[in-house]
Amino acid sequence: MSTNSPAPRGFIVTDPIAPAIPAAVFQEGDAFALPEAPDNHLITQSIKPCPDLPGRLAIHPVGRTAPFTIRADELLLPLRMLRPFDLTCHRCSRTVHRVIDLVLHGTPQLWICGQCS
Repeated sequence: MSTNSPAPRGFIVTDPIAPAIPAAVFQEGDAFALPEAPDNHLITQSIKPCPDLPGRLAIHPVGRTAPFTIRADELLLPLRMLRPFDLTCHRCSRTVHRVIDLVLHGTPQLWICGQCS
C-alpha cells in the first residue's frame, strides 16, 4: 500500500481492478498505456470532456505538446492510480486516511486495524 504516513497495522481486504478500464475512470496524475502501445507509458497531466465531441475526452499527457482525444468508454491499461481513502476498522470503527494505488492493491473493501486483528 502506498501511503503518506506509516502503513496502518492490521489488514485490508481489496478487490482488484480490471487489467483494462474505461478512459473516463482516469484522473490527473494517473499513469496508463494504450492497448496498442503497452510499453509507451503515459501520465495524465489533464483530462477533460471534449466540448465539440460528445462522449470523447481530451487527455493531455505529461511531456507532450498537445492532448489527444479518445472515447470515454475506450479501454486503457492502468499502470498507477493513486486514490485517497478513509478506512474505518470493521470491528472498532477507528478511522485512518490512506492513499492506495488501485493498480497494485485494488479497491479497499474492508479494513481491520492492528488493535483488532
